[in-house]
Amino acid sequence: MSIFRTEEDCSQEFTVEGSAVVKPVKGTKMTKQTRMSVAVLLALVVLALSLGAQSVPAQGPAYSVWLVRNSVFKDVPAGAFMPDRAFVPGSTSPMNNQVFFQLPVNVGVIKGGKDVILYDTGWKQQDYHKMTNSVNWAPLPDLLGRLGIQAGDVTKIVIGHGHWDHAGTLSDFPNAVLYVQKAELEGIEWALNYPNPKIAAVNTSPGGCARTPACGYPPLTLQEIYGKVLAGKAVIVDGTLEIAPGVIIHPAHRAHTAGSQLLEVPTTIGKLVFGSDAYSSWEGIRDWMIANPQQTDTVQQFLAYEKCYKITGGYQNCVAAHEPLSYSDKYPLTKNFWTGPNDSRLAEVALAPGEKTRKP
Repeated sequence: MSIFRTEEDCSQEFTVEGSAVVKPVKGTKMTKQTRMSVAVLLALVVLALSLGAQSVPAQGPAYSVWLVRNSVFKDVPAGAFMPDRAFVPGSTSPMNNQVFFQLPVNVGVIKGGKDVILYDTGWKQQDYHKMTNSVNWAPLPDLLGRLGIQAGDVTKIVIGHGHWDHAGTLSDFPNAVLYVQKAELEGIEWALNYPNPKIAAVNTSPGGCARTPACGYPPLTLQEIYGKVLAGKAVIVDGTLEIAPGVIIHPAHRAHTAGSQLLEVPTTIGKLVFGSDAYSSWEGIRDWMIANPQQTDTVQQFLAYEKCYKITGGYQNCVAAHEPLSYSDKYPLTKNFWTGPNDSRLAEVALAPGEKTRKP
């Protein structure tokens, strides 16, 4: 900021944004003492504004948030989920003495203003459930009904990525607009069209797939994604995008897939960051260990972890897609939970001012 100091400029106004105007009388010559007084006054105004800004925090939107469990991957080998926690026979270390994990498929439900936003949608394809030994499936619209939300109320869906257990229920929400990264669609198209069938293999290919670039994108899942795109009910995101006041998509490309994306959400308990499979494990974020590597650059997964630390101030408010400790006191965000149909789970994470609890 510059202060007018020449006699020729004495007729001009001295202003500070948000403050009163200090205006010398036109034609009056300013003495050195007058200039010093004005400068001191301006400095005091700036200081007062600064202190006021610090003492009164900015008030922004706050959303209600729930987490629901759509299904469970049963008995996933520990090392397949978190390589650093592979089972070691005879080990007494909690890092290596667990044979299997039970992995939830978590879906975020965000409500505020005129919007009901889903982060991921789980899946409904029964054949795919059987292929993966999945149990305790409950239709996502039924789970939303337990929160007083109808399928037609959902306005926006952000998929953290396009894998079968995250983008498998898009068509159940006819009014919702899908938000997907351009890089995700490009990655899918590249992988499926690659000439080597071993690289282009999907889950339904002969012999299945083992972390191939196309693994996780079988035909019925692609119908869900491209059904929205072809119907004109999709926004192809290229980087960062604010989709509602304070609700911000952040790219996390290659943190799990080519076009992974995070979602920042302001709440009464602070900002949350949803991470889908970039945040497969909350313990992984806490302890800085990779989890659920797929089409993953582990450097990018660590950078996605860091993004949550920067936005939220730690790891407590990072929302994980498959954390085995979900719906227990050991994952505090989900401790306020109850049981739904077919032994599913619902957790009330945060309520906006005036929002009533949905917990029975």
